[in-house]
Amino acid sequence: MGKSVPYILVVDDNPGIRFLLTEALTGSGYRVETAAGGAEAINQVHNLTPDLILLDVKMPKLSGLETLTEIRKLVPDIPVIMMTAYTEMNQVWQAIETGQVNNFLKKPFDLCELEESIKNLLSKNGPMDGVIHPV
Repeated sequence: MGKSVPYILVVDDNPGIRFLLTEALTGSGYRVETAAGGAEAINQVHNLTPDLILLDVKMPKLSGLETLTEIRKLVPDIPVIMMTAYTEMNQVWQAIETGQVNNFLKKPFDLCELEESIKNLLSKNGPMDGVIHPV
């Protein structure tokens, strides 16, 4: 049986970031889906669980941390990398210390650094094999 392609969900309100990460990660062999905000991300996780989530901290309506709280109710152990361009890191550090976030990257970040973090987290957790959550 062939190895499954890891599925990554990119959640960012900036379409340029979503496009850049989609291009870079699909070029590295990952299956990538995107969400422009928290509600869309929660819906996508509810329908098909990704192997890893890249989640922006500051988004309109639901922040990244609020989105993460809801995602954790569906999938408590999914690896999450938070991304932020902002210097106010208190909430992100708190989320890391409590185990809610596996890693964070400060924008702008190096794509090689991102890919290394993804590889490390996926090798620890293995693929989720597209778990579907019943309604």
